[in-house]
Amino acid sequence: MKNFFKKYFFILFLSCYFPFSYGLEKMSGIAVVIGNDIILDSEIRNVNDKKLFCNTDIINDFIIQKLMLLHAKKDPSIQINDKELEFKIQAFLSNMRKKYINQEEFLTQFENKKLLEELNEKIRNQQYIEKFYNKITNDVDPSPEEVKYFFTIKKNKIPYTSKKLYISYIIFYPKLSKINKKKIIDFLNQIKKEIHSDNDFSTKAILFSEDNDSALRGGFVQGIKINNLPQKFSDSVLSLKEGEISEPFETDLGFHLIKLEKKRKDEIDFRHILIKPKYSKYELYKTKSFAEFFRKRILHHKINLDKIPYLLSQNKIVDVIVQNKIWVEENNLSKNTKKAFFFLKKGKITKPYKEIINDKEAFVIIKLLDEIPSKPVSFEKDYTILKDFVKNIKKKDKIKNWAKKILKKTFYVIKINC
Repeated sequence: MKNFFKKYFFILFLSCYFPFSYGLEKMSGIAVVIGNDIILDSEIRNVNDKKLFCNTDIINDFIIQKLMLLHAKKDPSIQINDKELEFKIQAFLSNMRKKYINQEEFLTQFENKKLLEELNEKIRNQQYIEKFYNKITNDVDPSPEEVKYFFTIKKNKIPYTSKKLYISYIIFYPKLSKINKKKIIDFLNQIKKEIHSDNDFSTKAILFSEDNDSALRGGFVQGIKINNLPQKFSDSVLSLKEGEISEPFETDLGFHLIKLEKKRKDEIDFRHILIKPKYSKYELYKTKSFAEFFRKRILHHKINLDKIPYLLSQNKIVDVIVQNKIWVEENNLSKNTKKAFFFLKKGKITKPYKEIINDKEAFVIIKLLDEIPSKPVSFEKDYTILKDFVKNIKKKDKIKNWAKKILKKTFYVIKINC
């Protein structure tokens, strides 16, 4: 299969010097043409790595993705559910938002409605591809004999279990200064002044709200049980008449602006704009310094972690969360946490390091209590893991074979200057 793609890539790569397009002129910036669709250089190129750009496996993956999209859109059995699409977009934005330390910088990326439309289209296309992939590979189900053959006769490498870590940790959140609180409240008050209709509130929520669950619905939250709301939130929303907008108020999640849409016996509908705290460099510095100071106290005075919540409850510098004695898998840890654990021995404590937790900046220290090393997956105990491993490989092979057949019937041209 791999040789097939290498062969076709080599033949089509000659089009760099002897272009053949049967009347379709290859334009600058176009890397691949499949049927009536194109793949641009910019979709493939990694400007920092020319070898990656010229990697045949990368090109082949793009071709297969484009083929699946092409056929998925023609398949009447494949439909994109709007609610499912909305959930995917929210998940994407949530993950993207975590990469921005400066949340205002993130928000400015989406003031352009065209950008939101393009994002919607890209994720919709990805949904088409996923559904088509699942349709083609739905019947792949390797038998126990196939799984055993894959690892014993063909001698493929058996996957390893994730290392397990037994830890206790402390999260130090900065306390927001009065000046920064005022800035956020003033910002929400300015938004409130600019809202003159339902559409205005919806637009502001899409552009500015940091509530991942409701932002792309124009901040709309429906059918929430009043008893399930935090006390501060329920007190504010229940003081409103239908159609009325609240004053900005603060909860543990951040700062809120809400509009009551409908009030029933035990539940409400409302629109919501959430702005999360933005800490200054000084606030972050104070928090890190406090975490370093407290770590030294633990080391020198051998403070029991069980007593830490009481010791920290009266401080005015940070908000603290303490978690004692839990097992976690190394694969589930963030990059920063893995890095902090790299040389850590049992019984030792990490230095404070910065993390984004619940979309908030914080500093964390962790004590490693025990660990279970990674080991080869066992046929007897972990057969399901081995089966899923083989299943994923067989699915990929089936898609490649499908693409091989389709490409024999599909006009396509590759032109890449490496």
